[in-house]
Amino acid sequence: MKFRFTLFLFALLFTCQYFTIAQNADSLLLKLYQEPRDSLRILILKDLANYYETQEHNTVLAENYLLEAKKIAENLNSSYLRMEIYNSMGILYRNLSQYTSALKLHNDAFNIAKEVGDKWQQTKLLNNLGVVYRRLDNHAYASEYHLRALKLAEEIKDTFNISVACNGLGNIFSLNGRPNEALEYFRIALFLSQKQSNLLGQAMNYNNIGEVYEFKRNYSKAREYYQKSLDVNFNISSQKGVAINYNALGKIELFEGNFAKANEYFTKSLEINKILGDKKFIADSYINLAWAELKLHQYQRAINNINNCFRIASEIKSLSHLQQVNEALSEYYKSLGDYPKALEYYVLSSQYKDSVINAQSARHISTIQTLYETEKKENQIKLLVQEQELKQRIITKQRVQTYALLVSFALSVLMLIIIYLAFRAKRRRNDILISQIKEIEAKNVMLEEKNQVIEMQKVEIEKSKNYIEQKNKNLEDAYKIIEGYIEKITDSIRYAEKIQESIQPKMESIKLNFPDTFVFNRPKDIVSGDFYWFLTKGNKVYFALADCTGHGVPGAFMSIIGIDLINQAINQQLLYKTDDIISFIDDQLIRRLSKSPHEQILKDSMDIAMCIFDKDTYQLEYTSTLIPMFLQRNGDVEELKSDFVTLGSKITSGSKNFTVKSLKLQPGDWLYLSTDGYFDQLGGDNNKKFMRSRFREHLLLSAKLIGDEKSAYFENIFLQWMKKNEQIDDVLLWGIKI
Repeated sequence: MKFRFTLFLFALLFTCQYFTIAQNADSLLLKLYQEPRDSLRILILKDLANYYETQEHNTVLAENYLLEAKKIAENLNSSYLRMEIYNSMGILYRNLSQYTSALKLHNDAFNIAKEVGDKWQQTKLLNNLGVVYRRLDNHAYASEYHLRALKLAEEIKDTFNISVACNGLGNIFSLNGRPNEALEYFRIALFLSQKQSNLLGQAMNYNNIGEVYEFKRNYSKAREYYQKSLDVNFNISSQKGVAINYNALGKIELFEGNFAKANEYFTKSLEINKILGDKKFIADSYINLAWAELKLHQYQRAINNINNCFRIASEIKSLSHLQQVNEALSEYYKSLGDYPKALEYYVLSSQYKDSVINAQSARHISTIQTLYETEKKENQIKLLVQEQELKQRIITKQRVQTYALLVSFALSVLMLIIIYLAFRAKRRRNDILISQIKEIEAKNVMLEEKNQVIEMQKVEIEKSKNYIEQKNKNLEDAYKIIEGYIEKITDSIRYAEKIQESIQPKMESIKLNFPDTFVFNRPKDIVSGDFYWFLTKGNKVYFALADCTGHGVPGAFMSIIGIDLINQAINQQLLYKTDDIISFIDDQLIRRLSKSPHEQILKDSMDIAMCIFDKDTYQLEYTSTLIPMFLQRNGDVEELKSDFVTLGSKITSGSKNFTVKSLKLQPGDWLYLSTDGYFDQLGGDNNKKFMRSRFREHLLLSAKLIGDEKSAYFENIFLQWMKKNEQIDDVLLWGIKI
């Protein structure tokens, strides 16, 4: 391990030399082709990626160079090189708003850092994880990772990462409406950045302190700090920082009524952010520009920029930007005098705001902070106890020295009396002895005072101990309350599961028409967005299987709507053709899921297969929209074609074409209908999807089994494939023997 670490430092040193010499891509590429050692090639590739990302803004080339470096590092099996490349890739994906990939890479790097015991890398990676979770608006997780980083950085005296952690925590408190706590963290981070001569850190913290003063509506103070940040960013040529400052200064101008000046700042910020390609900051510029244009009565430009922000926010799943979009739409309709519409978007904005800043998240942040402060207090108490023990040893040592000195003086006096019998000699020694006794008495007084100080410290320690015990009791009470809420929510969902089961067809009624049949139903989160439906009318059997958008409680609501629409189509609208039934469901979903002719809540809503089987002629008519259907006959399996369209989607409603397909079935045929949850499940040895081809193989292997045996067979195959992975979607499989 020591040899590998030495090799890593050696490689890093050479790479620094390369970077000093190589100021452009051509010289770095030349070094790459000339360097025979893989360890140094990895670090040159990392420098190339950094060059293309920061200088050329070519993230595609940057990603390719990092992927090549990752491949070489994994072949070398070098812990330190893998850790360095994983972290660099995580930062790149964070800047590209690919947060899932960024989290995985930072976690992989953190696990390696723990294995090799590198606490400095652990601290850096914990801070990086906190930044990604803050981008995802998950403030609870973000605060937890930054506090862990702060604790570890204080332990190893890493002032740089202490500054980064304080900056992250300040941002979280600022976003959660706690400006005083945020300001405290930002000032600590700024002090450390100034002490380290870290200009980038100073620029960030000047900007953050400006945001706190902006929140407090002290706009002159906010502008002062924003301008300081802008000056530093210009000095270090940080385009990203300049864009952030332009946005900040634009908001100050907006608040003070200088709308044209605000528009100018926001436009400059958008131009830079488009070059840099960070979608979060592009979304910031779009929504800020929209606000300025609303104030300037440029409504068409404003609505265009609101839509641009909505598109990016939906893509990167940013709740905070979606909240700002709805707030801007409320102001837009208010300006047009459409107050019902303005109120509607205001309510949506409040709902998104509650999602970003909720009570549970705030409690989690406070709990983590309390635990951190409690542990810090306990460490301070331990130091006080150690200091007290040290002082006690010093006092004991002084007493021994005092007694030894007294004995020494006594012997000296005795020897002088014996040697010198003269009176003057005895008098001189007596004077010396009296002086020494006074000094001893003075020292005894000082020792007594020190003993009193120690007793006072003992009292303070006892008070601190009682305070900590009370804090621990409060934490235990809080956890009990949280557990109670979780139990109530789970009980409610369990009851919803029973309700959902009660509205779906009973197997007894299905088996009256198809004696050999089975249903394998495995919801992801107790209740399901998948459902099946069954009805007989005369000699015809109507049955359907559907996959609704989402899972859990939202999916269950959609499944109830779907069942209700099927019943309406057949029992009230008297529709008996599968394409007419599907068209009716599609039209009703669009109506129900739209708040206005121009706005739809969900992009996708429902995939469904609708079938009608004639028991006399064995003729099957069906219309399927993206629901997989399979026919098993005489040892062969055929996948039945479906329409490539989704119900409830308003985007393609003008070009939808639902087709009726007809098929002559034979006694002994098996018909299978399934949602895509079975095929998309990750698992196996390589953690890949199950896929339809593998499903068809198991249909052939289970051909001779009866319905109940098939249900157990496919459940067992699914669980074996999934292993310890999380189930990613609801699963519903229906097999019917003709």
